[in-house]
Amino acid sequence: MRKWKIEKKYINIAVLALAVILVASIFNNVLEQGTKYKEFSTMVTNTLFPVVSGFVLGYLLNPMLKFLEKHLFMHLAKMVYRKPGQERKQRKLSRILGVIATMSLFLVFLAGGFCMVIPQVYASVIKIIEDMPGYYLELEGLVLSYLEGGNEVSRNVLGMLDSGYDRLIEYVNTVILPNMYEIVRKITTGIIGGLKTVLNGVLAIIISIYVLFEKERLISYGKKLTYAYLNVKHANALVSGIRYVDKVFGGFINGKIIDSFIIGLICYVFMLITGFEYAVLISIIVGVTNVIPYFGPFIGAVPCTLLLLMAEPRQGLIFAVFILVLQQLDGNVIGPLILGDRLKLSSMWILIAILIGGGFFGVAGMILGVPTLACIYALLSDDSRKRLKEKELPTESEDYLLLDRVKPDKEPDGSARPDGSGQENKDRENKD
Repeated sequence: MRKWKIEKKYINIAVLALAVILVASIFNNVLEQGTKYKEFSTMVTNTLFPVVSGFVLGYLLNPMLKFLEKHLFMHLAKMVYRKPGQERKQRKLSRILGVIATMSLFLVFLAGGFCMVIPQVYASVIKIIEDMPGYYLELEGLVLSYLEGGNEVSRNVLGMLDSGYDRLIEYVNTVILPNMYEIVRKITTGIIGGLKTVLNGVLAIIISIYVLFEKERLISYGKKLTYAYLNVKHANALVSGIRYVDKVFGGFINGKIIDSFIIGLICYVFMLITGFEYAVLISIIVGVTNVIPYFGPFIGAVPCTLLLLMAEPRQGLIFAVFILVLQQLDGNVIGPLILGDRLKLSSMWILIAILIGGGFFGVAGMILGVPTLACIYALLSDDSRKRLKEKELPTESEDYLLLDRVKPDKEPDGSARPDGSGQENKDRENKD
């Protein structure tokens, strides 16, 4: 009796069909019960937030830990354990001291930053609120000084200012004051949410400590599972890809944080020297928004310039010029000195990455879109180079500039050669 056998291609077709049906069913359920899925995804996100934040914080603090271990605590551990064969105790002591020092420096920096910054930011915000009526009167006087004579234009501009001010007062009296109960309830909910955020932050710090202590073991577990469930070729490719992603993301994020801190510090020193108002608030805005490539300095500069223009027009103009100079200094000197050439992307691709990342994922997408595109670019570049070598084709992009097609026949040395039509086209263009 002949044994019935199913061909492999039919199995693949059946599996693909089942996968398509499953994905379509899930997509249909998401559309029909979008609210429930949104609530479920929110719950999952809130639950995983401290875990993910802990791993991210540990990843960001790892360079500091490695520096302290290599240049300080390993030497101290070797002085404590001098006998041969005590290398394990040396590494353990160095790791304990390194984690304690790393987390202590992080917490001191965080607490010191809050203690120094929050009171000054609060004072700046209160001053802005208190000075708002004065800003309005100054703006009204400025309009009157430029539009003298009581003509139609001046009356329209003043009418717009008066109308806007009246609408603001009306909004406060008709919306904010009658709904104070609802506002207080939302504030209470916000306070509870803030307490949860603080608790999640504490949990993230605790998890990051475990990550720093067990980072080698976690990496070994990940590699073990990779080689267990993938063939050697794919596992090697995945490990190599993750190593490259770590190099790009780690270097970019840590370098960008250092770069933004320097930019914020330069801005603060400039504002102290010139005696401008809101020095701390504006320096924080400039430093934080500088984390976003390309658009960051301008995103932070626009509200800060408007704020200074309301306080003193001369200060606003000087600050706008200063930001332009600072952005050029950062883009041409400070940024390349800290970040180096890790991304290896042209300005056009960086701009595209920021636009796409920001469109889909907001500010986080604008920050992480650039290194993500750099990793995708490197992956495609390596894979395409490998495939071209297998086909014995040129691997450099310049070789394809004038290439219309490749002849199927080969040169005696086995290399592919263009059919010459590209060069003929170029000669024809030069002749024309």
